[in-house]
Amino acid sequence: MTFRRTQVLLALSASILVALVGFRMLNGPMRTLEETAVLRLFGPLQSRTTIVGDHNFQVLSPGHFPFRAVLTPYCSSLVSILALAAIAVFVLRGPLLRRLSAFTVAGMFVLTCNVLRIGGSLWAGLRYGPQGLVLFHDWLGTMFGLLYTLFGFLLMLYLMLPSATADIARAARTSDVL
Repeated sequence: MTFRRTQVLLALSASILVALVGFRMLNGPMRTLEETAVLRLFGPLQSRTTIVGDHNFQVLSPGHFPFRAVLTPYCSSLVSILALAAIAVFVLRGPLLRRLSAFTVAGMFVLTCNVLRIGGSLWAGLRYGPQGLVLFHDWLGTMFGLLYTLFGFLLMLYLMLPSATADIARAARTSDVL
């Protein structure tokens, strides 16, 4: 096995370890953070949407029976953020501070978009009942989740590229970042 293949294998192994351990340790606190952000986003509608129990939204929809929506570990943005963290630490090249800064901006973007996705699902539930919530979550929410994760990754890569005004001896290539 060549030195480069050993490096890649170690980076992949470390990425998987970060993802598994990070998910195990952070899924509860991350969901609590996202729940709090969603309730703040709802502001005046808080009387219709509250947290009950362990990561459950109680939705009191006018014209529909009340229902609960569960914020599962996989509805959280944690999986996407851990993937971005593993890429920033183990895959990207460049100064560590620059990689961590790019990751922080991308992670905040993903977290914000996920709070909007959860809020949109709850809004659909308030407006159209539990069927509306499920429809929004399964279709629009899934597409939105894929898009904001992709754009978060692209944002991180963009922030890692050298600035256009930097004095570069040769043209910047993607291989300078990856």
